[in-house]
Parts: sequence; structure tokens; C-alpha cells
Amino acid sequence: MTNKNDWNEWNEWKGLTEAEAAERRVRYGPNALPVPKHRLLRLIARQFRGIFNLMLLIAAGVTFSLGEPIDGAFILLFVFLGTALNVYQEHKSNQAADKLKAYLLSTITVMRDGVETEVPTEMLVPGDILKLESGDIVPADAIVREDRDLLVDETTFTGESIPVTKRASASSAAVADKATVAADEERLLQGIVIVRGNALAEITAIGQETQLAHIASTASTVQAESELVKSVDKISNFIMKVTLLTLGFVVVANILIEGRQADVTGLLIFAIALAVSAIPEALPLVLTFSLSRGALEFAKRDVIVKRLSAVQDLGSVNLLCTDKTGTITENHLVFSNFFPMDGSPYDPLVLARLAAINLHERIPEPFDHASDEALTQTQRQIVERYILVQEEAFDPALRSNGAVVKQADGSTLHIRRGSPEYFFGEGLISRDTVADWLQAEEEKGHRVLGVSYDDGSGARFGGFVSFVDRIKDSTIATVAAAKQMNVAITVITGDALKVAEAVGREAGLVTESAEVTEAAAFLALPLAERKKRLSSIRVFARTTPEQKLELIQLLKEQFTVGYLGEGINDAPALKAAHVSMVVQSAADVARETADIVLLQNDLRVIVEGIRFGRETHANTMKYIRATLISNFGNFYAVAIGSLFISFLPMLPKQLLLLNLLSDFPMMAIAFDRVSAQEVERPQRYDLHSLYIIFVTMGLVSTVFDFICFGLFYRISPAVLQTNWFIASVLTEILLMLSIRSLAPITKAGWPAPSIVVLSVIAMVLAVGLPMIPATAAFFEFQTPTMAHLGIILGIAFAYLIVTELVKRPLSGFVKKK
Repeated sequence: MTNKNDWNEWNEWKGLTEAEAAERRVRYGPNALPVPKHRLLRLIARQFRGIFNLMLLIAAGVTFSLGEPIDGAFILLFVFLGTALNVYQEHKSNQAADKLKAYLLSTITVMRDGVETEVPTEMLVPGDILKLESGDIVPADAIVREDRDLLVDETTFTGESIPVTKRASASSAAVADKATVAADEERLLQGIVIVRGNALAEITAIGQETQLAHIASTASTVQAESELVKSVDKISNFIMKVTLLTLGFVVVANILIEGRQADVTGLLIFAIALAVSAIPEALPLVLTFSLSRGALEFAKRDVIVKRLSAVQDLGSVNLLCTDKTGTITENHLVFSNFFPMDGSPYDPLVLARLAAINLHERIPEPFDHASDEALTQTQRQIVERYILVQEEAFDPALRSNGAVVKQADGSTLHIRRGSPEYFFGEGLISRDTVADWLQAEEEKGHRVLGVSYDDGSGARFGGFVSFVDRIKDSTIATVAAAKQMNVAITVITGDALKVAEAVGREAGLVTESAEVTEAAAFLALPLAERKKRLSSIRVFARTTPEQKLELIQLLKEQFTVGYLGEGINDAPALKAAHVSMVVQSAADVARETADIVLLQNDLRVIVEGIRFGRETHANTMKYIRATLISNFGNFYAVAIGSLFISFLPMLPKQLLLLNLLSDFPMMAIAFDRVSAQEVERPQRYDLHSLYIIFVTMGLVSTVFDFICFGLFYRISPAVLQTNWFIASVLTEILLMLSIRSLAPITKAGWPAPSIVVLSVIAMVLAVGLPMIPATAAFFEFQTPTMAHLGIILGIAFAYLIVTELVKRPLSGFVKKK
């Protein structure tokens, strides 16, 4: 350590000239991570990755080319609404996330032309001499050139909460000399915090060349695909294959049956309209409504959702991984107990406080702050008698630090403070003397410091003090709420095994010691044994940042994992998790990687978010069930019916209007009420069960469509088309009200008011539009007779009864699945 008493004594480091800095700025670029360009355009383009929107755009293009602009406009309406809402929501979320960058350090002091200059961190260049003081965040990778009592916090890189000492480099090699590699104790990485002391440091790397940027690059190679996207893609591919195969068969069959009299253009337009009627084109819109509702609920709780689909993905989480400090506990050490040494004239708490006597001149360590808060007025008066003579930085090897203090009468006191192991090793006290007391403190989850003093007659042991980081008031209730929703919580922490276990027991996470293990010991087990024990471990202790990614990847094989992190080295693990979350104070690269940013570090918000996600999933599944059953039931009936008559059973514009009116109330299902039973278990897209329901209920729908077809097709084309249109709208809406819950409709509870209102409006329009001369002429309807309306209402009522009867055995099948 270089013992300098004043910054002015370090005047040999003049720094760069402004001209040199300008030249290097052009050569090396800004000191910043790359920012994606054209984010809004990329966001818009991303909306068309899904097969639904692509299919609809193709269908609209073909329809326009065939000279049917009204039909094409109907198709584009759904695409525009869904895309616009999705882009707006995600763009607003990104803007909110960008505002968080204001919390980062934006300027730093450098030496330029031998003068201290405050410059934006983005303007730094290699070779700049940084002037760093307590509280500064290092803005680029650098080598320490001069230091005074320098202590730094590297938690975000190493995961180790204990500050480490840095010393000045003995080398004076130029930055350009790539062969010169600084030792760890001489190197400062971008993002670490200066805890104590000050230093001059020469920048060696900026921007994309820093260690932080390399970690960010590693994180970008670990991809986690959204569960929502994967599931919707599977459903989309299934619908696309079934629709195209069926339509191909129908078009070819009609051409073969009608021969040269076949209207190929009309058939193509009919096929496109039929395809659009089968495609649940409002699904993107329903998803966006549902996800936006969840994001809005998050926003009310100071949570920013960066990836909108993360709202629903959170509902599928059945394992939540988190650190202990700040989420389970308050992240605030409090003095708990002490073990005095017989014959010592000094209180152990006073000695612990004197070891950090210049507390208010730097960022206090947690132990310093806790010691200061615990002092009585008498003890504080004793501390105030002393002044600092010399402070000794924390020694990681000895796990201790020290200070020399003196009183006004000139008497001095040399104090050491550190882990119990240090004092056992120095022979100042026997382990057996304090074994029972230490074990009792560790079992309570308390962290213990020992102190010694030397008043000139030799070092003597002064006693132990213990501190506790209490669990949050909300933790026990939050853990209980998670258990009710069948969500396991696993703590991944760098703390000692005993401390972590004690906190786990207090929080209600741990009931036996077998549920707690050190990460290294667990990862050293054979793979088969790891997989066997994995689901039973609730606390991983002494976990290094490198082990976090390995644990998350292992856990993903058995669980849907949500991960809450904050450090720079958390970025790969965040990227790997199914849903990643960080707190506002997290490292920049961790915030960029995460799906969700919590402005308050509260585990309760995440557990509530899981409930929102499950509600979103439940409502989405209601829409998918209802639209697949009704659309495909009608789709097959109309497609097959076209083979038995010489006219189209429903005109293209009528099919599109049917689709619009039936989807109108279905879109409001995003805001439907959800029962407690629907959120008590993790939600997934069980495609097998979905297909069983779709086929069975779709058959029922097709049968009733054929009943309607058989009753009216002999009268006239217009009568069949009009009455089938009205019956289809009414039965699809009744199906939606029935299938919104697999429980009997009398026990499913009332739907949301918006669903009831929109359903009534759609039914009124379905009956009313054919009765209004202008709309009837435009859509080529024929005004229905009262007798026909009575028959249609009877068919709809019978359909509801049969649907309720058929879905009861299906509900039992789904529960077993």
C-alpha cells in the first residue's frame, strides 16, 4: 500500500491531454454497452413471427388480389388491432425500463492536463487516470496506480460480500502493452464499488472490451424461449395443418363435382373466408389484453414488465429461486448478542465499533453500521474519546481488519476484528471455551465477529459480538402463500451453511437439515444422485456465481424456474431461467437481461405475480377452448355442406361477419373472473387434453350445425345462409359462456360484466342485422321469419344443454391430466 497523505502528492500522474483524449475517443468509441438500434421497428417486426399473423396477412393479400376489398379489410382489422396493442404495451414497458438508467453513475473525476476534470463516463478512454474515492462506482476496467487504504466491494462479480483490498501496480507499462496483465489485487473492474480509501487508476479497457461486456456477451448466448411462445406456436402449427389440408380437399372436391361449371375464383374466396373463420385470429389480441392487464397490475406494485409474455410465463413457474439477503431477510444487520471475556476492561461491542472509528467518512460496512446503531449513550461517549491513528484494511487471508486509536491522554489501543477462526488461529482463545455459545448463535442464523485489543502489553482477546439479518415481516406469509399455489422456493446464497439453514427454518422453507446443502458439495455428487436430490433441496449455501448457472440449468430439467438475481455474474443464470427478475439496484447488465424489474425488493410481489400469470393463462385457455371448438365445428360443417349443394352455404362476407361477432365478446374473456381452483397449481398448455376437448366438443358443434343445415337448405340459399349465420353466432356465444369453466355452468360463477354486455350486444346484432334493410342487402341476408327464429333459439338452447352434459366427463379427464 502506498502511504500518501494527500492527493497533491500524486501529481506525477498528469493524465491525458484533451487532444489525446479526443483522438482515443475516435479510435475506441464510447464507454458504453451497445444499444440496440431501431428498437421500435424490431418490436413491430417481432409481432409477425407468429404463424397466425402471417397466415392472416397472406389471406388478406390474396383476398385483395381477387377483388374483394371489404373481405380483405375485415381480415386486416384483427391483425392491426392485435399488433398495435402489443407494440404499444411493450414499447411503454421498454421506455419505463430505460428510465432506470438514470440511477447509474453518469460522471467521474479524471486527470486531464494535470487538472481534475469531471467528465461523463461515456467519454472515458483507455489511458485516462481516474480519481476514485469512497462511494465511487468504477466506470471502466482499470489498473490501480496509486492507492491509500483502498478497499472495494466486488460482490457483483464474485458473489462474495466481504470487501477486498487492492494495491497499486508495481508495473508502469503502458496500456497499449497487451502482454502486461495486472494481478487481481491490482485490477479494478467496471461496476465494482469503492468502499474505503481512495486511488488513482489508469483505464485499460472501455465499452465492449470490459469484463462486464464480456459477461453480457456470454449471457446473450444463453437463450431461454418463452413457454407462452412455444405453446402458441404448437397450437398455431396444428391449426394451420388441419385448415390447409381440409380446404385443399374441399376445393379439389368441389371442382371435381362441378366440373367446368365450377367458379374457381369464388371457391378460392370462399376457402380463404373459411380459413379465416377457422383461425382464432383474435388470439394475439386476447393474449395482449390478458398480458397488458397483468402488466398493469404489476405496475401498480412498482414492477416493470420488459417482456410482456413473461406475465403469463410467470404463471407456469413452480420453482422460485432467490437470494436470501433483501428478499427473505431485510438486508439490515442488527446487534443481537455478545460474549464478554472475563477480566477484559472493554465491552466487545465498543471494540467492534472502534475498529471502524471513521465510519462517517466512507460507505459503512454492514457490521460497522450495526455496531454503531447498537451503542448505548454511555458506550457512544467512550467511542467519542478516541481518534483514528491508523486503519488497517480487511485482509481476506486472515479474514480480519484492524485500527489503532488513541485518547487525548496519548494512550493507544490496537484493535483487531474478524472471524472466530482468526482468533483461534492466533491462539488468543480456545475454541472449546466458546464452542457452545458459537454453535447456539450459528443455529440461530447469527453472524459472529470476534475482537481483540492491545494496550501495549500484548494482544488479548476481547470477546464476540453477534448480529442478525432478520427475516422480513412478510416473508412467512409469502412462503405460505407460495405453498398454497404449489410453488416451491429455493434460496441460492453465498452465506455459510448454518446461517442459511437457520434463516430457511425461520422462514418456513426448511424442516430438516437434508434440505440444505453447500452448492459445491451438491455439484460434486454423481449426476444421478443430483437429479434424485434436486427437488428436495430448499437452500443452496456457499454458492459461487459460476455455480448459479449450473444449478439453474439443472433445476430447469425438472421445474419451470423463475430466478431473482442482481449481480453482474447473475446475467447468464437470469438468461437461462424461464422467467428472470431483478431489483432496481441490480447491475446494469442484469437489468438488461431480465424480463421483470422490481422497484422494491419484495418477494411477495413475485408470488402475487405468479397468481396474475395463472389468471392470465386461465383466461387465455378459455378463449382457445371456445374458439377452437366453435370455429372448427362450424368450419367442418360449412366445408362439408358445400359438397352437397350447388351454392355456397355461407357467403365469404357472412363468414367474416360471423367471425367478427362471435370473437367480439370472446376478446373480453381476457378480463374474466378466475376461481381459486384455477390458480392453485402451475399452469401449462396441456395440448393433449386440449385436443381431446377440441375433438369431442367440436363434434357436438358440427352435429348441431348439420341439424341447422338440414332444416333450412331446401328452402332457399338466402334462408339457409341467414338462419345458419344467426344460429352460429348464438351457439358460439353460448359455448363460450359454458366452456369458460369446466365446472357446471351453475357452479362456475358469473362471468365478468364486460363479457355479459358484449355477449348480449353480439346476439342482438346477429338477430338485428338481417332485419335491417340496409345491412341485410349489404350482407345478402333474407329477413328471418318468427317461426325460423323460434327454431334457431330452440337449437341454441338444446346445444347448451348437450354441451354441459358432454363437458362433465371431460372435466374429470383434464383434472387427472
